[in-house]
Amino acid sequence: MTHEPAAPAPAAPRPRTVDDGSNFRHPLYQVLLDTPGLTVGTAAVDDLLTWGLTNAMWIFPMATSCCGIEFMATMASRVDIDRMGSFVRPTPRQADVMVVAGTITTKMAPRVLKLWEQMPEPKWCVAMGSCAISGDFYRNLYSVVPGIDTFLPVDVYIPGCPPNPEALMHGMLRLQEKIRGQRHGKDFAPKPDAALLKITQPSIPRLVEANRPADLSAAQERASDQPTVDEATPALVVAPEDAPEVAPLVANDFEGLLKEVGVTELPKDGPPLVPAAHHLELARRLKALGYRQLVTIAATHWLAGRGRKGAVADEVEHFEIAFVVRTVGAGSRTAAWAVRVLPGQPLLTLSGVYAGADWQEREQFDLVGVKFAGHPDLRRIMQAESATSFPLRRDHPADAPCAPWR
Repeated sequence: MTHEPAAPAPAAPRPRTVDDGSNFRHPLYQVLLDTPGLTVGTAAVDDLLTWGLTNAMWIFPMATSCCGIEFMATMASRVDIDRMGSFVRPTPRQADVMVVAGTITTKMAPRVLKLWEQMPEPKWCVAMGSCAISGDFYRNLYSVVPGIDTFLPVDVYIPGCPPNPEALMHGMLRLQEKIRGQRHGKDFAPKPDAALLKITQPSIPRLVEANRPADLSAAQERASDQPTVDEATPALVVAPEDAPEVAPLVANDFEGLLKEVGVTELPKDGPPLVPAAHHLELARRLKALGYRQLVTIAATHWLAGRGRKGAVADEVEHFEIAFVVRTVGAGSRTAAWAVRVLPGQPLLTLSGVYAGADWQEREQFDLVGVKFAGHPDLRRIMQAESATSFPLRRDHPADAPCAPWR
C-alpha cells in the first residue's frame, strides 16, 4: 500500500507594508527634527534660486520632425522627465527651456527666433538631434537652416538621429549642471576646435564664430519681426482669362473622351497630353462619370531642348502638369492626363471641380512656379512669401542661399 505525500501547508500571507512617509529622510528636514527647539532653517537666497531653476525647468517644445516623437516618449511613463521638475508648456511666456527637436527650415526659422525672444530670462536652448544641430542630411538643401546655432544660442547639444528618450534626459541633467555652474560663476563658453570648424562650417557662421558678420544677427531679428503675409500683402490671385469656348464632352469612358479632345494614340513614356483648352472640361466630365477623387497634381519643368523621350531638339522651355483622378469603391479605376504650358502662361484651376486641387495647385506654384488662373488663394506653402525662386525648377541650384538664414 502506498501513501500519497501530504500537501504542503499554505504559506502564511505576507503582511502588507503601508508607506506612511515615516521612512522618508531628507538632510535638511532631519536637522530640523533632531535639533531640540529648532523650527527654522536658513539658507542662502542664491542657493534657493539655483535649486528652483534646476528643479523646475519648464520646456517649450519646438518639435518639427521625427525627433519630436522621441521628445514625446521622454514625457511618457518609462522615462517620465516630469520627475526632475520639467514640465511642457504650450506658451513661450511660461517656459525657460526651448527644446528644438527636428529640422528647421528657412520659413520656420523666423518663427522660432520670434518665440525664443518671447521667453523670459533666464532661458536656455537644447538642440536635440542631428538636424537641429547641423541640418544633417538636409543641410545643403534650399529650405533648411544648417544648424540652429546660426541664429539661436545653444546651451546643450544632444546628438543622434534621433536621440532616444534617455539621451534627452541625460541632456537635461547636463543642463542642470551647467545652470548650477553658471550660478557659481563658472565659465561654460565653448572652446572652438579650428580643425572641426573647418570641416563643419555651415553656409552662414554660427553665433560663437569670430567671422560672423556684425549685422547678421540684426538682420535675422528684423526678419523675425516682419508681419505675416496676411498682414503685409494680399493673397496672390492670378486673374483668370476668358475660358476658351470648347464643345462639351459627351463620351462615357476615358478613352472616348481622349479621342474627343484629339488624342488618338496613348504615349508610352507618360500620360497623354491634352490641349490646355480642353483641360477643365475634361475634368468636369470625368467627375460626372464617377472619377470623384483627385489623386495628385505634379508639375515638371523642362528646359529648352529637353523634354520627354524623343522630344525635338528645338523644343522650347515649358511646364508639364500631370493630373490623376480615380473612382471610389470596388473596382476602382484611374484616369491620368497631362497639360503643357509655357513659363508665365496660367492654366485654369481645377479647384472648382475638385476641392483637393486647392492645396495641390498651391504646392506646384510654390515649388515649380506654375500659375493657376482663377485659384482662390494662390500663395506659397513651404517657402516664405518673400522667396523669389522656385526650388524644383531644373535651373535652380539645390544649395541656393536664403539670406539671412542660410
